[in-house]
Amino acid sequence: MENNAKKLLEKYLSGNCTPEEKAIVEDWYLQLPFKKDAPGYAEIEASQREVFQRLRSSQKVRQLVRLKRVAVAAAVLVCFSIALYYYNHKPQAPALLAKKELKDVLPGRNRAILTLADGSIVDLDQAKNGEIASQNGIIIRKDKDGRLEYIIQDNPTGATGVNVISTPRGGQYQVSLPDGTKVWLNAATSLKYPYSFAKGERLVELNGEAYFEVAKDKSRPFRVKTNSQTVEVLGTHFNINAYVDELMAKTTLLEGAVKVSNETGAVNLRPGEQARLDTRTNRLSLGQNVDTDQEVAWKNDIFAFNNDDLRTVMRQISRWYDIDVVYKGQITTEKFFGEIPRNSNLSDVFKILELNHLNIEIEGKVITIIGN
Repeated sequence: MENNAKKLLEKYLSGNCTPEEKAIVEDWYLQLPFKKDAPGYAEIEASQREVFQRLRSSQKVRQLVRLKRVAVAAAVLVCFSIALYYYNHKPQAPALLAKKELKDVLPGRNRAILTLADGSIVDLDQAKNGEIASQNGIIIRKDKDGRLEYIIQDNPTGATGVNVISTPRGGQYQVSLPDGTKVWLNAATSLKYPYSFAKGERLVELNGEAYFEVAKDKSRPFRVKTNSQTVEVLGTHFNINAYVDELMAKTTLLEGAVKVSNETGAVNLRPGEQARLDTRTNRLSLGQNVDTDQEVAWKNDIFAFNNDDLRTVMRQISRWYDIDVVYKGQITTEKFFGEIPRNSNLSDVFKILELNHLNIEIEGKVITIIGN
């Protein structure tokens, strides 16, 4: 069993599989639940037997053979590199890192800076749990899980002032706003909000990416303003990706209803739909039947790629590992599929990229990807 599984994996990676063998491998991974650990021999062989049985249907064979051998085929990237690592029984560091003798780069973590209304700055990573500040009857504290929360102690009517919470590259954070709305901030993101919302509305400003669970309040609509659009809700769960270096700003609705608008028009969303704003033309469009799990995968500590090009993939990796990416030569137009745990060290990502025949050079925190 071990030899069969090992040979099949090695043939796939070298491009020497028959169409039927290739179908077995890709079908296996397209249906395999995401796991952080390498699959065992028994699991591989059992999956093979199951797929062989399904391959008896000629229609199924035709469908599988049409599958393209993509750059990050369903988690093949992570699991194949780790699987062969175990199968060969020769633990060693990735060749790229060993040659350069570089220190591995750790994944991002909970890190953020809080700027208070008076201009004072709090490093939330260094701040101890408990009360951080008090503003006009509102206590700001860091809870035992490292989240930021606001507790209204006295009547804050008439209080004015804004706070800004910012995550660096390689950071993420969660905050509970004064109205009870919960916000998860991805890396390189800032959220500006008043520490006391007005009577008629709740307005916040976002740069970057965040997931919102808005506290219901029919008398005060909740609005999120980005540099190119405004999202209005009453109480709902949604994700906004509005990084300035992305060509598309995306608002994805998971629960409730939202309205996304800018000067060119408006889009009303239902759960499973997405508003897409082309930042080059400033035009809004509607996407339906969206994979919402993929859109919020970052919140669940996963990179999820689905037909993404290399530059899109590397922008996510760059933000999370706080690295810069430079391109030389003709860069591949292959599309990437699959999932990578965000708690992986950068060396694991290098394994994945090298498996897909990408040439990488590293100097300090700058990665150069060299095309053909």
